[in-house]
Amino acid sequence: MNVVKNAGKRRAKKRFSQEQSSQQNSAKKKILFVAMQNSPHACRWINSIAATDYELHLFAIDNNPPLPALKSVTIHWPFIKKPGVQPSSLRGWVRSTLRTAWHWATATPRDYGSSALTYAAIYPMPLFPLIQLLLHRIPIRIGNAKTKVSLIHGPRTLARLIRQLKPDLIHSMEFQHCGYVVLEAKKYCLETFPTWLASNWGSDIYYYRQFADHRAQISRLLRTADYYLCECHRDIQLANQLGMTAKALPVIPNTSGFDLDHAHRLRTMTPTSQRKTLMIKGYQHFAGRVLTALAAVERCAEVVKDFQIIIFSASPEAIARADELRSHTTIQNIKILPHTSHEAMLEAFSQARVYLGVSISDGISTSVLEAMAMGAFPIQTNTACCDEWFEHEEGGYIVEPDDTDTIAARLNSALCDDALVNCASEVNWRTITTRLDQRDFSQRVSRLYEQIFQEISSSFLSVDL
Repeated sequence: MNVVKNAGKRRAKKRFSQEQSSQQNSAKKKILFVAMQNSPHACRWINSIAATDYELHLFAIDNNPPLPALKSVTIHWPFIKKPGVQPSSLRGWVRSTLRTAWHWATATPRDYGSSALTYAAIYPMPLFPLIQLLLHRIPIRIGNAKTKVSLIHGPRTLARLIRQLKPDLIHSMEFQHCGYVVLEAKKYCLETFPTWLASNWGSDIYYYRQFADHRAQISRLLRTADYYLCECHRDIQLANQLGMTAKALPVIPNTSGFDLDHAHRLRTMTPTSQRKTLMIKGYQHFAGRVLTALAAVERCAEVVKDFQIIIFSASPEAIARADELRSHTTIQNIKILPHTSHEAMLEAFSQARVYLGVSISDGISTSVLEAMAMGAFPIQTNTACCDEWFEHEEGGYIVEPDDTDTIAARLNSALCDDALVNCASEVNWRTITTRLDQRDFSQRVSRLYEQIFQEISSSFLSVDL
């Protein structure tokens, strides 16, 4: 019985390999992204290869609508419907159900008015929207870790899409949700699994490795994936310590590069030493420590009172603390910047003298790169890999996340020393032009995928021989 079973597996594996080999020789390679469809970082990465000759697909990990800026990608949802729209009445539920059935009767996938995006359904059935909503709301755990996703966006649905689509490459962008889902989906794919590239974002390894359940899951992921991509050399070392067998690709930021001509126009409008704005990252959560940053700001009250303070990505704790500072100190000019576009963030950084980010874990903070590109002096905690981008006391300050006194002293120095911030602005601009030119970045990403596909083709060739 075992002999027959193993023979069946070998035939299935050979058949799948032949199909994969045939696809490798076709004009377009299929890349299936498992990513946060509303993430600016995922959007900018995918857009960097939108003009290349790849067929791009994205598995939506939740029911949130994608960013409108996404280009040239098919977004796969469990059921066909325009995402993010929920009926508010019984009549609305009935209409939505009839509309869903009509969509299935007329076309699939269906374009919802965007020339860049197409939505496709994974399950070929019209369900009552209420049932769809309930399925979206049922949470399940992914593996042994405490991370949860909705049932209908989980590994079984992803496995179904993989069998339907037969992608040449799966690229999971982030570990704790996207990577874990891919890891579990592999259990439900009876045939040989497609080549898997796993990207490590921010704190995926650096922070979560300290928890036993996540550490085991991360280690299993690193031994299962074929390729590993991250933005810090630090994280390659950590991955190796966790038993990684995946091939580590060259380190590259998870966000795309900058339009250098546009960046230069913005940054040169006001010299750094003449700017009167302080930008502060506002996260207070598992990693962010904006309250520590604001405590340091309070200790510099005499200097800071002459500056405008802008808190972006502000948690409720940051908003409440800003109100307290206005009420009880001389620091009055504090502004909470609501969620805004990448372009608006660059404009804000172009008017900032100093950027302050305090956290207990991060990758290369995108805010650090934006500050460097726009001429703002970065002060970042050593829990991010900012030391791979600038030298301490030359391109910025690298501080401890729990040392409020030192953070305050460094902040005071950056707000008062014109020569320091002007010199850092020039040094950091040379780094950005060398390492984050948008045109070069897109080419690097394309070469990365080309390398993977060449190696896949070579492996299939060696199997055939």
